Amino acid sequence: MIPVKPEARASNPIVVAGAGAAGLSCALSAATAGARVVLLEKTTTLGGTVCQALIHTLGGLFDDQGALLNGGLPAELVDRLGRASPVTHRRRIGKAWVLDVDPTIYGRVVTEWIKATPTIEVIHRASVTGLSVRNGHIERVDISHDSVFRTLNPLALVDTTGDADIVRLANPDCVAEGEALAGVILRLRGVGANALQFPKNVALMREIRKAAEDHGLPRECSTLWLDAGVYPDEAYVKFNVKLDNYDADALQATGRKLLIFLQAISDFGEAFIDAHGQLGIRDGGRIRGEHCLTEADIKSGRHFADAACRACWPIEHWHPDQGISVEYLPAGHTYDIPLRSLKVAGFTNLWAAGKCLSAEPRAQSSARVVGTCWAMGAAIGQYLSGN
Repeated sequence: MIPVKPEARASNPIVVAGAGAAGLSCALSAATAGARVVLLEKTTTLGGTVCQALIHTLGGLFDDQGALLNGGLPAELVDRLGRASPVTHRRRIGKAWVLDVDPTIYGRVVTEWIKATPTIEVIHRASVTGLSVRNGHIERVDISHDSVFRTLNPLALVDTTGDADIVRLANPDCVAEGEALAGVILRLRGVGANALQFPKNVALMREIRKAAEDHGLPRECSTLWLDAGVYPDEAYVKFNVKLDNYDADALQATGRKLLIFLQAISDFGEAFIDAHGQLGIRDGGRIRGEHCLTEADIKSGRHFADAACRACWPIEHWHPDQGISVEYLPAGHTYDIPLRSLKVAGFTNLWAAGKCLSAEPRAQSSARVVGTCWAMGAAIGQYLSGN
């Protein structure tokens, strides 16, 4: 059953909580179609995980041939990022394609895009302090920002926080807890040109893993991911951690030990840590929607009458105990994410897009990537604005 659109009132905004990939696209899509949008962001900047966690490879934008998977805002994002910087480019990783970007440029592009859209009101340092719900309808959203308290009466409320924080306020029973390792990224500069080209990268990873096994490096190094950046002297190091074991200071100490190890290698002799990313949550909780996207849906290439977007990213599950497993989909294979997986069950005007969609853990591990989150958010914004 296709979700029923809420009755529009001119004075009632679409309230979007979270200015990451899904939140930005939802706000832009709805505003471009003429809706009034209030975009809530708990930090002082826009861009979400890409900027905060230093994500330089955007997955989910392309099919397995490197062609755009969804039109509209995801395609426009690719165009804007390409025009903003010559370092933006498509790259194949394994059997998938990503868009390599500078996270700082991504942040600048999306910020300028939002600012140029006058029907979007952005409220920074905002937190949702309460909700009023009647017969499954969100009637009031109470927010606080900079010691100012404000009440909004939303046409619809869209949770794009990434961890279903807003849905938890409405009904914690509508959220299934996350089941994935988190990631922490360090950005290195001063790296020798081509230091991570094949087969150098493979040999280096073997050395790092052996050093971790022999206790020459901390055990956290045994599962790290090392990738070339968008600039010739740049590299990214991603550590994978359990949320309940995360210690920022300890991990920074691990990063310094890794750097010392790398500096003994000629290509890394002048390397230094340029930036530390914030903790990146892969699965912070998934809503219970009107349809739960399943692994079977993905593998069968299921299509839905209420399709929000197409997706084809591998099932890339970072299991908390078993580690990473990557299962590529067959060549030419895509699947749909239905709007019902973005509508919170039991509510008339409460939605969620991005990492916290309604999905099984392994299905979420395919659908959670940036490009797909942009497509999900855009679909909700278009739907709620009546277009």
